[in-house]
Amino acid sequence: MTAAVEYKRLNLAKQEARLLEIQPARNIEDPIDCRLVTVRLSDDQEFIGLSSLYGDPARTEPISLNGRAVNIPLHLAQALRNVRAVFYPTISRRFQRRPARRPHRAPRWLRHLFGMSSSSSSSSSSSSTSNAHAHDDPDRPNVLRVWLDLLCVNQRDDEEKSRQLVEMRNVYRAAELVVGWLGEKSEHTDVAMATLAEIEDAMPAHWGDPGDREKNPGDYSPTHRWAESITHIWSTGPDGQIPFTMPHWVGCNDFMGRQYFQRRWILEEIARARFPAFLIGDTVVPWKQVLRLNRMMEEFKYYPSNVFPAHLSAMIADLPLETAHKLLDEFARREALEEAKILRDTGSRATSSTRSATE
Repeated sequence: MTAAVEYKRLNLAKQEARLLEIQPARNIEDPIDCRLVTVRLSDDQEFIGLSSLYGDPARTEPISLNGRAVNIPLHLAQALRNVRAVFYPTISRRFQRRPARRPHRAPRWLRHLFGMSSSSSSSSSSSSTSNAHAHDDPDRPNVLRVWLDLLCVNQRDDEEKSRQLVEMRNVYRAAELVVGWLGEKSEHTDVAMATLAEIEDAMPAHWGDPGDREKNPGDYSPTHRWAESITHIWSTGPDGQIPFTMPHWVGCNDFMGRQYFQRRWILEEIARARFPAFLIGDTVVPWKQVLRLNRMMEEFKYYPSNVFPAHLSAMIADLPLETAHKLLDEFARREALEEAKILRDTGSRATSSTRSATE
């Protein structure tokens, strides 16, 4: 698969890594043209880590890598095309919806992406005006660099492959963003993603975090006051359909049932990122939206509610919740600990500065 690629040995003492530098395109279906560049991770590089299953090895697509044709699994080629479409500053792309809260602790260019208005979600390309803004935005990168283990690690070098897992952890920590590729959209993906966003917007900022149930009991069982505004999500359909058979839930179940979420090892990898997110087609889904869907459904599954029908609770057992929830919940706890440490360190520095000033 990568036999045509010539690799130069990395200098591990200098924290070197290879990145794919992807060329721009006018259309999402344009062939992938990229080259490998060697960088030092310690030099504060701006790049995206791409986390993905390889897909069916029998279904391949050629890409141009360092000027040579290389066949890679179709699943990965689709990932690269959609990453290029969403993140490259000059490509015609669909901007993401404006959430109530932009992704926190994300790079500025990613927060900007989430803050763009979505005026072209029904078309395959945005206007030239949008592209012009992308050119002028100083917070967006001028080149798109991506780390993908299949191509950025010399698969013919046994010694390098043996270090792949350790190096992946270092790369994911250094990346501005790590994207978990879930695959192309299904028929109901867009309405499902709108439902995820609606849940995120309605839910209090710290709902489900340790200690919040005690601080805000009205947000939990049985009151669930915050959920009163979104009861239509689990209402019976106009023709008496069970809610979980409606398009928005069918799309959510398809999303959470993706093979990516069933692989604990790959979720453990992405949980090491500074800011993990998921990509389904050309839609970016922040990790916290996925976590919050899982937390909400587990709450309604195990606790009585004044707003969620009791007869639907038994049906929640059939939804694919467990694996993704456990890993994302672990990430949330670690993030909370890190934020608490930052606050403590900041407070200690401020106290030290005050003491120094008065001495």
